[in-house]
Amino acid sequence: MNLNNPATDLEDELSELDPPYRLRQEAQIGRILDRYGIPFFYEQPVLVYDNGRHEIVKPAFTLPTYAGLVVEYAEKSPDSRCRERVYHDNAIPAVIIRPEDMQRFKGPADLIDRIERAAKQYESLMKYPATSGVQPSMNRYSP
Repeated sequence: MNLNNPATDLEDELSELDPPYRLRQEAQIGRILDRYGIPFFYEQPVLVYDNGRHEIVKPAFTLPTYAGLVVEYAEKSPDSRCRERVYHDNAIPAVIIRPEDMQRFKGPADLIDRIERAAKQYESLMKYPATSGVQPSMNRYSP
């Protein structure tokens, strides 16, 4: 341990405990979630129903304390639109973070605020599902 710069050593030690993030932006998001004490699962498999068949997707982050909200970083806009549709069609609350979002955030609190707003919005939709327009897919659990 380097006593001249303990913060650097601590950061190095903590990064060894990180999941094997695929992208640098995912590592940034994961560290922000850690900093705010928000537990998450990294790439936890989820069964979805899409285009007439069942499929396993692995969202970057699943937040169990936010009603299973998933947080994804999407580098490409078409990919993010597809993932948004799949999550919506399967009644999975989701926040898709795009490169332009990462640039717009003034700090970690902006990401946390976006997550909290999405969780509250989803919570309010589920209180009144008949009027929300969000219809859970009944096929997602059928073989």
